[in-house]
Amino acid sequence: MEIITAFGFACIATMAFAVLFQAPKKIVFIDGVIGAIGWGVFIYLRHELGYTSFVSNFCATISLALASELSSRIFKQPVTVFVIPGIVPLVPGLGIYQGMFAIINNEYNNGTSILLTAMTDSVAIAIGVMLVSSLFRVLKVRRFMLQYRRSKRQMELKVKGCLLYTSPSPRDATL
Repeated sequence: MEIITAFGFACIATMAFAVLFQAPKKIVFIDGVIGAIGWGVFIYLRHELGYTSFVSNFCATISLALASELSSRIFKQPVTVFVIPGIVPLVPGLGIYQGMFAIINNEYNNGTSILLTAMTDSVAIAIGVMLVSSLFRVLKVRRFMLQYRRSKRQMELKVKGCLLYTSPSPRDATL
């Protein structure tokens, strides 16, 4: 029941940030679902399976970024329209607040520990988004290069075909 509740609230929060970031109205619900998927994966890995916060954030970000990349191709929108609101539930804002609060209250060891955990969570989110984005970019460049080579080859064949089947020119006899 906790995962379903978390899924719903993450969907609502992500939709609110999508509206705040002025995402197109037709994809606000999709943004909410993407953010909720990421948060659901995080909750499942962190609380049900007992993985560390870093691994949970990393896997949740990968699932979120994959859904964002696929949605951007389906809805013909930039990927950032899906990724930026989607990572909002994963951002370790509470950890940063608690860490700074502990440092202000002269609990330096506890505050530093909390801030380091928040920093590693942020790094996990950044690495997950970069990894999926780089993978899709490599696939896109590869597809573009294949299309370019295919069109170049077709153009060469057309040019050869035109040269083979043209009538001889009077200048050809002088060469």
